[in-house]
Amino acid sequence: MLSIRDLTAGYGDTQVLFGTTLDVRPGEVTAIIGSNGVGKTTLLRTISGLIKPTGGSITHNGVEIGGRPSDDIVERGIVLVPEGRRLFPRMSVRRNLELGAYSKRARKHLAERLQYVFDLFPILKEREQQLGGTLSGGQQQMCAIARGLVAMPEVLMLDEVSLGLAPVAIARVYEAIKAIRDTGVTLLIVEQNISQALSVADRAYVIQHGRVAMSGTGRELAQNADVKRVYLGLAPQREDAK
Repeated sequence: MLSIRDLTAGYGDTQVLFGTTLDVRPGEVTAIIGSNGVGKTTLLRTISGLIKPTGGSITHNGVEIGGRPSDDIVERGIVLVPEGRRLFPRMSVRRNLELGAYSKRARKHLAERLQYVFDLFPILKEREQQLGGTLSGGQQQMCAIARGLVAMPEVLMLDEVSLGLAPVAIARVYEAIKAIRDTGVTLLIVEQNISQALSVADRAYVIQHGRVAMSGTGRELAQNADVKRVYLGLAPQREDAK
């Protein structure tokens, strides 16, 4: 579905991605994990057309999309929910959601998509006339994800979905991620909450210094000694302690 090969990108003279290669398979949750500043967000921004790649390729269903305008990427069904939610704080919840249907492919399905996200996040239905900026952090994240879903994504990309959220809100968001996957939407998640990301990921990639350093199933990486030590803060068990 989504294939990234030898991708290089950055900001001006600062290169951030150095030959990143990975695959996002249909109907799966793919997690991108790693420390701050290693290129995770840059990868999503490049896929979504906000940053132009300087090398390599990004193909979606066999079509090269690297460097295409972001609105064209959205029309193809690749939608980014950015870090920090980016709601319009002085607009109502409903109006924020309606803005997700600005693409031609989503506009005519607005009513049914609103019903879908209200079923997924009932609190948004209860507060649809409330200003977006007055929601709690967890509710704002739900609204941001719902806005992305209104755009009818084939691939939904979530950047730091649990950042700044209370544990109960994180749990609710990840329940929604599982429900979204069960409807057939493909998800690509960038996340610092690595244990949560690996718990839902069908496949995961560890990014270091703009390159893929490790990959495997979510279960495999969750059990990997290096991932436990470096990213989960778990010391390996000594043989004589078993």
